[in-house]
Amino acid sequence: LVGSVCWQAMATVARASGHEATVVTLPSWADSAPDYYAAMGSSVAGQVSGQSGSLLVVHSGAGALVPSILAASQGEFAQVIYVDAILPHPGRCWCETAADNLVAVLEATLSQGCVPAWDQWFPPGTLAGLLPDQTRREAFAAGLAPTPWAYLQAKAPDPDWPEHVGWSYLRLSRAYEDEAGLARHEGRPTLRLDLHHLAMMTDPQEILLAIMNLARGRS
Repeated sequence: LVGSVCWQAMATVARASGHEATVVTLPSWADSAPDYYAAMGSSVAGQVSGQSGSLLVVHSGAGALVPSILAASQGEFAQVIYVDAILPHPGRCWCETAADNLVAVLEATLSQGCVPAWDQWFPPGTLAGLLPDQTRREAFAAGLAPTPWAYLQAKAPDPDWPEHVGWSYLRLSRAYEDEAGLARHEGRPTLRLDLHHLAMMTDPQEILLAIMNLARGRS
């Protein structure tokens, strides 16, 4: 639902710290339809092909794509870290995971089969509050696009989860407390930072440190 520019700053910090980092770009909605999950999973897996033992970091709505990414990969991923992300929801659609009031608001804004870009889902000034720097905010907004209602209503597939792949959770905002609580309840390494949903753009060093701690099993 948001663009890859979110992770460019943190990737730069990661590389400066001696890590390899690939920021993937998801295909367009048009190129993903009608099987959105399979198309996006294959695209991500293809962009990291041959990088055995990689750490897959997913943010926000991309959490739902993880099973499809793992199914399309050739065992490249050793671990998944959800960063302020929804967890996989096999057999359910995005609308069944979101708050009823948000779904109602979005449905009322439908135009030509799409809802507005992500930054328009919230009250005026919300994005400026997250990204005060105008240049950074404009770069982020440039990567947004209207979202097909068909995607938000598509049932997520239920492929097998590879036994060798573990996962952990990094919560950045209180909106994802339920997901963090579920991760902790299931015994997964979990960290909470009181930042905001786009903190990888404003606090990349802190996010990188938290991700590396989770990768090492620290929580």
